[in-house]
Amino acid sequence: MGEGAITWSSKKQNTVALSSTEAEYTAMAHAARETVWLRNLFQELNLPQKYPTILYGDNQSALAIARDPQYHARSKHFDIKSHYIRDQISNGIIKEEYCNTDDMIADVLTKALHKPKHLRFMKELGVSPV
Repeated sequence: MGEGAITWSSKKQNTVALSSTEAEYTAMAHAARETVWLRNLFQELNLPQKYPTILYGDNQSALAIARDPQYHARSKHFDIKSHYIRDQISNGIIKEEYCNTDDMIADVLTKALHKPKHLRFMKELGVSPV
């Protein structure tokens, strides 16, 4: 909130993804659930959100599946609860946007990065070194 991160998570997925698209789509659904929870919290604190929350993704296939509720042969095996993201997008709660992999700040939380990129992302998250 403001200029800093207020929540983040990293968790091992319960199922084995058959593609990077499925793994990213599942992660987007998890992020959507966290987003809705936070928006409800802000509502209770009399800080209603006027605009959709932007959810950045770096997998264009996963973003396309989330954006378009039509049948996709390559996604027929996806866990149905992962489609929660579609409902939130169609309800205007979340707006999905593509973010180039080189600019994906969340990568600092999930993978090893070269020091310059690590420091840049930490700064962008609002986390300062000790």
